Amino acid sequence: MKIGVKIPNDSAKAHDIGLTNMGRLAEEAGADSLWVNDHLLMVESGRSPYPFTPDGAFPWPMDLPRYECLTAASFLAATTSRCRVGTSVLILPQRNVLELAKTTATLDALSGGRFVLGIGVGWFAEEMEALGYQFDTRGRRTDEMIEVLRHCWTGRPQPFQGKEIAVPEGLIFEPRPSQPNGPPILVGGMSRAALRRAAQRGDGWLAFQRGELDAGQLEDLLETLEDFREKAGRLDESFSHVMQLSSSPGMAPGLPEFAVRVQELGFDELIINPPWEDLVQAEELIDQVKTTVSTSGAS
Repeated sequence: MKIGVKIPNDSAKAHDIGLTNMGRLAEEAGADSLWVNDHLLMVESGRSPYPFTPDGAFPWPMDLPRYECLTAASFLAATTSRCRVGTSVLILPQRNVLELAKTTATLDALSGGRFVLGIGVGWFAEEMEALGYQFDTRGRRTDEMIEVLRHCWTGRPQPFQGKEIAVPEGLIFEPRPSQPNGPPILVGGMSRAALRRAAQRGDGWLAFQRGELDAGQLEDLLETLEDFREKAGRLDESFSHVMQLSSSPGMAPGLPEFAVRVQELGFDELIINPPWEDLVQAEELIDQVKTTVSTSGAS
Protein backbone atom coordinates (compact mmCIF):
# COMPACT_ATOMS: atom_id res chain seq x y z
CA MET A 1 0.00 0.00 0.00
CA LYS A 2 1.21 3.48 -0.87
CA ILE A 3 1.46 6.24 1.72
CA GLY A 4 0.37 9.76 0.88
CA VAL A 5 0.87 12.86 3.00
CA LYS A 6 -1.51 15.78 3.39
CA ILE A 7 0.30 19.08 3.02
CA PRO A 8 -1.66 21.74 4.95
CA ASN A 9 -2.43 24.45 2.40
CA ASP A 10 -5.36 25.38 4.66
CA SER A 11 -3.38 26.81 7.57
CA ALA A 12 -0.60 29.26 8.43
CA LYS A 13 1.84 26.33 8.23
CA ALA A 14 1.90 26.69 4.43
CA HIS A 15 3.66 30.02 4.93
CA ASP A 16 5.33 29.69 8.32
CA ILE A 17 6.89 26.25 7.80
CA GLY A 18 6.77 26.45 4.04
CA LEU A 19 4.57 24.45 1.69
CA THR A 20 7.53 23.30 -0.37
CA ASN A 21 9.62 22.52 2.72
CA MET A 22 6.94 20.12 3.91
CA GLY A 23 6.62 18.59 0.45
CA ARG A 24 10.34 17.94 0.11
CA LEU A 25 10.55 16.54 3.65
CA ALA A 26 7.68 14.13 2.96
CA GLU A 27 9.23 12.95 -0.30
CA GLU A 28 12.62 12.41 1.34
CA ALA A 29 10.93 10.46 4.15
CA GLY A 30 9.49 8.02 1.60
CA ALA A 31 6.00 9.36 0.87
CA ASP A 32 4.49 8.26 -2.42
CA SER A 33 2.17 11.25 -2.87
CA LEU A 34 1.37 14.75 -1.58
CA TRP A 35 -2.17 16.08 -1.21
CA VAL A 36 -3.80 19.48 -0.80
CA ASN A 37 -7.45 20.38 -0.23
CA ASP A 38 -9.81 22.98 -1.60
CA HIS A 39 -11.99 25.84 -0.48
CA LEU A 40 -11.96 29.00 -2.58
CA LEU A 41 -13.66 31.04 0.12
CA MET A 42 -15.58 30.90 3.37
CA VAL A 43 -18.89 32.60 4.16
CA GLU A 44 -19.40 33.94 7.68
CA SER A 45 -23.15 33.43 7.61
CA GLY A 46 -22.84 29.88 6.28
CA ARG A 47 -25.04 27.32 8.00
CA SER A 48 -24.40 24.27 5.81
CA PRO A 49 -23.69 21.18 7.94
CA TYR A 50 -20.19 19.75 7.66
CA PRO A 51 -20.67 16.10 6.60
CA PHE A 52 -17.78 14.53 8.52
CA THR A 53 -18.58 15.50 12.12
CA PRO A 54 -21.48 14.03 14.16
CA ASP A 55 -23.06 17.42 14.87
CA GLY A 56 -22.33 18.99 11.47
CA ALA A 57 -20.05 21.62 13.01
CA PHE A 58 -17.14 22.87 10.91
CA PRO A 59 -14.08 21.62 12.83
CA TRP A 60 -11.69 24.49 11.98
CA PRO A 61 -11.86 28.29 12.22
CA MET A 62 -13.34 29.80 9.08
CA ASP A 63 -10.69 32.52 8.93
CA LEU A 64 -7.74 30.17 8.45
CA PRO A 65 -5.52 31.17 5.51
CA ARG A 66 -6.49 28.83 2.65
CA TYR A 67 -4.02 28.74 -0.22
CA GLU A 68 -5.66 27.83 -3.54
CA CYS A 69 -5.18 24.12 -4.11
CA LEU A 70 -4.03 23.97 -7.75
CA THR A 71 -1.53 26.76 -7.16
CA ALA A 72 -0.29 24.90 -4.08
CA ALA A 73 -0.13 21.65 -6.07
CA SER A 74 1.99 23.34 -8.74
CA PHE A 75 4.47 24.53 -6.10
CA LEU A 76 4.71 20.99 -4.71
CA ALA A 77 5.17 19.46 -8.15
CA ALA A 78 7.87 21.97 -9.07
CA THR A 79 9.92 21.31 -5.95
CA THR A 80 9.70 17.50 -5.86
CA SER A 81 10.72 14.89 -8.40
CA ARG A 82 9.07 11.60 -7.52
CA CYS A 83 5.84 12.03 -5.55
CA ARG A 84 2.48 12.23 -7.23
CA VAL A 85 0.62 15.43 -6.34
CA GLY A 86 -3.13 15.39 -5.84
CA THR A 87 -6.20 17.25 -4.63
CA SER A 88 -8.21 15.77 -1.79
CA VAL A 89 -10.56 17.05 -2.81
CA LEU A 90 -11.16 19.78 -5.37
CA ILE A 91 -14.79 20.91 -5.28
CA LEU A 92 -15.55 20.26 -8.93
CA PRO A 93 -18.97 21.85 -9.56
CA GLN A 94 -17.87 25.32 -8.45
CA ARG A 95 -15.15 25.59 -11.10
CA ASN A 96 -15.24 26.59 -14.76
CA VAL A 97 -14.74 23.28 -16.54
CA LEU A 98 -12.75 24.60 -19.51
CA GLU A 99 -10.39 26.61 -17.32
CA LEU A 100 -9.98 23.61 -15.04
CA ALA A 101 -9.22 21.34 -18.01
CA LYS A 102 -6.44 23.70 -19.06
CA THR A 103 -4.99 24.09 -15.56
CA THR A 104 -4.95 20.38 -14.79
CA ALA A 105 -3.51 19.46 -18.18
CA THR A 106 -0.76 22.02 -17.64
CA LEU A 107 -0.01 20.67 -14.18
CA ASP A 108 0.18 17.11 -15.43
CA ALA A 109 2.33 18.02 -18.43
CA LEU A 110 4.83 20.08 -16.45
CA SER A 111 5.06 17.53 -13.62
CA GLY A 112 5.78 14.66 -15.98
CA GLY A 113 2.45 12.94 -15.38
CA ARG A 114 2.37 13.15 -11.59
CA PHE A 115 -0.98 14.90 -11.05
CA VAL A 116 -4.07 13.20 -9.55
CA LEU A 117 -7.44 14.96 -9.56
CA GLY A 118 -9.45 14.06 -6.48
CA ILE A 119 -12.89 15.61 -6.73
CA GLY A 120 -16.01 16.06 -4.65
CA VAL A 121 -19.43 17.60 -5.16
CA GLY A 122 -19.09 19.94 -2.19
CA TRP A 123 -21.13 20.49 0.95
CA PHE A 124 -20.89 24.25 1.57
CA ALA A 125 -23.88 25.71 -0.26
CA GLU A 126 -23.05 29.30 0.61
CA GLU A 127 -19.56 29.02 -0.89
CA MET A 128 -20.83 27.52 -4.13
CA GLU A 129 -23.60 30.07 -4.51
CA ALA A 130 -21.20 32.95 -3.79
CA LEU A 131 -19.12 31.69 -6.73
CA GLY A 132 -22.16 31.80 -9.01
CA TYR A 133 -23.17 28.13 -9.17
CA GLN A 134 -26.36 26.42 -8.03
CA PHE A 135 -25.90 24.06 -5.11
CA ASP A 136 -28.94 21.91 -5.88
CA THR A 137 -27.67 20.90 -9.33
CA ARG A 138 -24.08 20.18 -8.29
CA GLY A 139 -24.37 16.40 -8.77
CA ARG A 140 -25.54 16.65 -12.37
CA ARG A 141 -22.94 19.34 -13.08
CA THR A 142 -20.21 17.13 -11.62
CA ASP A 143 -21.14 14.21 -13.88
CA GLU A 144 -21.11 16.41 -16.97
CA MET A 145 -17.84 18.06 -15.96
CA ILE A 146 -16.06 14.70 -15.58
CA GLU A 147 -17.08 13.83 -19.14
CA VAL A 148 -16.02 17.22 -20.50
CA LEU A 149 -12.65 17.12 -18.72
CA ARG A 150 -11.80 13.79 -20.33
CA HIS A 151 -12.82 15.15 -23.76
CA CYS A 152 -10.70 18.28 -23.30
CA TRP A 153 -7.64 16.27 -22.26
CA THR A 154 -7.62 14.64 -25.71
CA GLY A 155 -6.68 18.04 -27.13
CA ARG A 156 -9.67 18.16 -29.49
CA PRO A 157 -12.89 17.94 -27.46
CA GLN A 158 -16.13 17.06 -29.17
CA PRO A 159 -19.01 19.54 -28.87
CA PHE A 160 -21.05 18.86 -25.75
CA GLN A 161 -24.52 19.96 -24.77
CA GLY A 162 -25.70 18.91 -21.34
CA LYS A 163 -28.24 20.28 -18.94
CA GLU A 164 -25.51 22.16 -17.04
CA ILE A 165 -22.50 22.38 -19.36
CA ALA A 166 -22.15 23.39 -23.01
CA VAL A 167 -18.96 23.11 -25.04
CA PRO A 168 -18.87 24.54 -28.59
CA GLU A 169 -17.17 22.81 -31.49
CA GLY A 170 -13.70 23.61 -32.74
CA LEU A 171 -11.90 23.93 -29.40
CA ILE A 172 -8.21 23.08 -29.16
CA PHE A 173 -6.50 22.20 -25.87
CA GLU A 174 -2.72 22.02 -26.04
CA PRO A 175 -0.57 20.86 -24.42
CA ARG A 176 -2.31 17.66 -23.49
CA PRO A 177 -1.59 15.94 -20.17
CA SER A 178 1.44 13.68 -19.96
CA GLN A 179 -0.69 10.76 -18.80
CA PRO A 180 -2.30 9.20 -21.89
CA ASN A 181 -5.87 9.39 -20.57
CA GLY A 182 -5.31 12.49 -18.50
CA PRO A 183 -4.90 12.68 -14.73
CA PRO A 184 -6.72 9.94 -12.81
CA ILE A 185 -10.01 11.19 -11.38
CA LEU A 186 -10.71 9.95 -7.85
CA VAL A 187 -14.23 10.56 -6.59
CA GLY A 188 -14.33 11.49 -2.93
CA GLY A 189 -17.16 10.95 -0.48
CA MET A 190 -18.87 8.43 1.76
CA SER A 191 -22.42 8.59 0.40
CA ARG A 192 -24.07 6.11 -1.95
CA ALA A 193 -24.13 8.83 -4.59
CA ALA A 194 -20.36 9.26 -4.28
CA LEU A 195 -19.80 5.50 -4.50
CA ARG A 196 -22.03 5.24 -7.56
CA ARG A 197 -20.24 8.15 -9.24
CA ALA A 198 -16.83 6.64 -8.48
CA ALA A 199 -17.92 3.26 -9.86
CA GLN A 200 -19.50 4.65 -13.02
CA ARG A 201 -17.23 7.59 -13.86
CA GLY A 202 -14.09 7.59 -11.73
CA ASP A 203 -10.67 6.01 -11.79
CA GLY A 204 -10.90 5.41 -8.07
CA TRP A 205 -12.66 6.12 -4.80
CA LEU A 206 -11.32 8.50 -2.15
CA ALA A 207 -12.71 7.65 1.28
CA PHE A 208 -12.52 9.87 4.36
CA GLN A 209 -12.00 8.79 7.93
CA ARG A 210 -11.89 10.97 11.04
CA GLY A 211 -10.43 9.49 14.21
CA GLU A 212 -10.59 5.77 14.87
CA LEU A 213 -11.06 3.30 12.03
CA ASP A 214 -14.62 2.10 11.48
CA ALA A 215 -13.77 -1.18 9.76
CA GLY A 216 -17.37 -2.40 9.63
CA GLN A 217 -18.62 0.73 7.87
CA LEU A 218 -15.74 0.63 5.40
CA GLU A 219 -16.29 -3.03 4.57
CA ASP A 220 -19.94 -2.27 3.82
CA LEU A 221 -18.99 0.69 1.64
CA LEU A 222 -16.37 -1.31 -0.25
CA GLU A 223 -18.95 -4.02 -0.92
CA THR A 224 -21.45 -1.46 -2.17
CA LEU A 225 -18.77 0.09 -4.38
CA GLU A 226 -17.96 -3.28 -5.95
CA ASP A 227 -21.66 -3.89 -6.60
CA PHE A 228 -21.88 -0.56 -8.42
CA ARG A 229 -18.75 -1.33 -10.43
CA GLU A 230 -20.15 -4.72 -11.42
CA LYS A 231 -23.43 -3.14 -12.57
CA ALA A 232 -21.41 -0.59 -14.56
CA GLY A 233 -19.45 -3.41 -16.23
CA ARG A 234 -16.15 -1.99 -14.95
CA LEU A 235 -14.77 -4.71 -12.70
CA ASP A 236 -11.96 -5.46 -15.17
CA GLU A 237 -10.81 -1.82 -15.33
CA SER A 238 -8.02 -0.37 -13.22
CA PHE A 239 -9.44 1.26 -10.10
CA SER A 240 -7.80 2.77 -7.00
CA HIS A 241 -9.05 2.64 -3.41
CA VAL A 242 -7.61 5.55 -1.43
CA MET A 243 -8.34 6.70 2.12
CA GLN A 244 -7.58 10.07 3.68
CA LEU A 245 -7.29 10.05 7.46
CA SER A 246 -7.95 13.22 9.43
CA SER A 247 -6.17 12.52 12.71
CA SER A 248 -5.27 14.43 15.84
CA PRO A 249 -1.62 14.73 16.99
CA GLY A 250 -2.43 12.28 19.77
CA MET A 251 -3.10 9.55 17.19
CA ALA A 252 0.46 9.70 15.80
CA PRO A 253 1.88 6.75 17.81
CA GLY A 254 -0.90 4.47 16.55
CA LEU A 255 -0.70 5.43 12.86
CA PRO A 256 1.54 2.55 11.76
CA GLU A 257 -0.91 -0.01 13.18
CA PHE A 258 -3.83 1.99 11.73
CA ALA A 259 -2.17 1.87 8.30
CA VAL A 260 -1.77 -1.91 8.46
CA ARG A 261 -5.48 -2.30 9.21
CA VAL A 262 -6.34 -0.05 6.26
CA GLN A 263 -4.10 -2.16 4.05
CA GLU A 264 -5.84 -5.33 5.25
CA LEU A 265 -9.19 -3.85 4.20
CA GLY A 266 -7.86 -3.69 0.63
CA PHE A 267 -7.01 -0.02 0.19
CA ASP A 268 -4.23 0.87 -2.23
CA GLU A 269 -3.20 4.10 -0.53
CA LEU A 270 -3.54 5.88 2.81
CA ILE A 271 -3.13 9.65 3.15
CA ILE A 272 -1.94 10.74 6.59
CA ASN A 273 -1.48 14.18 8.14
CA PRO A 274 1.70 14.17 10.25
CA PRO A 275 2.20 16.52 13.22
CA TRP A 276 3.90 19.31 11.28
CA GLU A 277 4.55 21.31 14.46
CA ASP A 278 7.59 19.06 14.96
CA LEU A 279 9.35 18.45 11.64
CA VAL A 280 11.63 15.75 13.03
CA GLN A 281 8.66 13.85 14.41
CA ALA A 282 6.75 14.32 11.14
CA GLU A 283 9.62 12.91 9.10
CA GLU A 284 10.09 9.97 11.46
CA LEU A 285 6.37 9.17 11.42
CA ILE A 286 6.15 9.16 7.61
CA ASP A 287 9.16 6.84 7.44
CA GLN A 288 7.76 4.57 10.17
CA VAL A 289 4.31 4.25 8.55
CA LYS A 290 5.84 3.61 5.14
CA THR A 291 8.24 0.99 6.52
CA THR A 292 5.53 -0.73 8.54
CA VAL A 293 3.11 -1.19 5.62
CA SER A 294 5.95 -2.28 3.32
CA THR A 295 7.04 -4.91 5.82
CA SER A 296 3.46 -6.01 6.49
CA GLY A 297 2.70 -6.28 2.79
CA ALA A 298 5.76 -8.44 2.20
CA SER A 299 5.02 -10.88 5.02
